[in-house]
Amino acid sequence: MNLIEVDEATSTNTLAASMPDAPHGTVIRAISQTAGRGQRGNSWESEPGKNLTVSIVVRPDNISAGDQFLICRAVSVALVQLLDRVLPQSLEAEIKWPNDIYVGDKKICGILIENSLTGSTIDRSILGIGLNVNQREFVSDAPNPVSIINLNGGVEIELAPLVEMLWSLVDENLRLCSTESGRQKLTENYNSRLWRRTGYHTFAYPDGQRFMALIKSIGDNGVMTLEHRDGATQSFAFKEVQFVL
Repeated sequence: MNLIEVDEATSTNTLAASMPDAPHGTVIRAISQTAGRGQRGNSWESEPGKNLTVSIVVRPDNISAGDQFLICRAVSVALVQLLDRVLPQSLEAEIKWPNDIYVGDKKICGILIENSLTGSTIDRSILGIGLNVNQREFVSDAPNPVSIINLNGGVEIELAPLVEMLWSLVDENLRLCSTESGRQKLTENYNSRLWRRTGYHTFAYPDGQRFMALIKSIGDNGVMTLEHRDGATQSFAFKEVQFVL
């Protein structure tokens, strides 16, 4: 791990992108992130010095653009494994498709992955991670944030050891992508920790129309297939459907 710590950054992903020669395993951590970016163009609220706001630069080994969802799986699984180590045993972190991390119906971590290609192969991935750790209150209009300290009885956690643990788990899961058996294990681990992985739940189309369905599968391309109550199936790419909380 090549750790770079800065007191302040607008976005650690933006800072990482400005370092085109950063080697594999470069971890950029900002004590204060003033304009953190999330999926769908959302911002990420983080009280300075209280949370883990990092970007990890990785250079995947022979992962094609068509297989980029492997990276999403690897990072998501690494995060739930990290939370397994720090949350009370009665609580389970889960992966809300494609890669938000939830505990119950509350969001504890957001992930933003930005890939760069050389030809049809991924040359570099920037893994932006915002993990709520020691922040007790949230003042933005985000609907459902939660932090580790909210869930573990108010005990603060040191951030520096979390950075090392996070890199170790990300590296371990990315290594699984290099073999077929490893990819299968990664897929199984991802599917076993999906949020709302059993039963029927409410979803919404982009126009707001709601329907009930269950998650039938998540494809290797990241497409989610839902099964309606009448047995009909329908597949969705990211942003083509939303969970209703």
